[in-house]
Amino acid sequence: MLAITGAFLILLMLLLAIPVNLVYALKKDGGWRGRIIVYWMFGLVHVSLRPRRERKGLREERRPRAGRRTPDGGNRLLKRRRDVFAVLRTPGFMRRLIHLLRDLLQSARPRRVRIQFLIGMDDPADTGRLWGALAPLRFLFGKKSIGKESSVSIELTPDFAGARFKGYSCASVQFVPLKMIALVLGFFFSAPVLKAATVLIQRSGA
Repeated sequence: MLAITGAFLILLMLLLAIPVNLVYALKKDGGWRGRIIVYWMFGLVHVSLRPRRERKGLREERRPRAGRRTPDGGNRLLKRRRDVFAVLRTPGFMRRLIHLLRDLLQSARPRRVRIQFLIGMDDPADTGRLWGALAPLRFLFGKKSIGKESSVSIELTPDFAGARFKGYSCASVQFVPLKMIALVLGFFFSAPVLKAATVLIQRSGA
């Protein structure tokens, strides 16, 4: 039994060590359309995700009605906010959280990032001022290589004919699930997070 369990854990770790490629595409042309594709096992396994569109009537049914709040709803919300602030004030928690976000971003390697939009305002003068504010992005990013197989391209084009905003954005990011899991587990078992959990438990029992 122990041998089977050990073999299963080893196999699981090997599978989690295989890089995952996440590709997203977002297009704006009259409305927003997006798609996310996850590739794993060197492309043998891929999952396509699209945002689920709800019908208008269904959204209206799910909208909370005024006056349906429970008598202690406000007190519960206030208590949750106080709990959150108590956790954030735990010594070292915010610093550890920032380190986690930084490590996660460094572990995710962007392969390709491209942003291309056509922007226009009602007044051509406003378009000119907006273009002047956004122009530095072209010089900072433009078309830049950030590695052997990685590149960033940002193309913003002004349209002085009238109000318009359309274009698309796409990106490809590669990460190793095992490394991400290790970073998250290291965060949860760190001293500041354990201390924050103790504070939260004590406040819940009070």
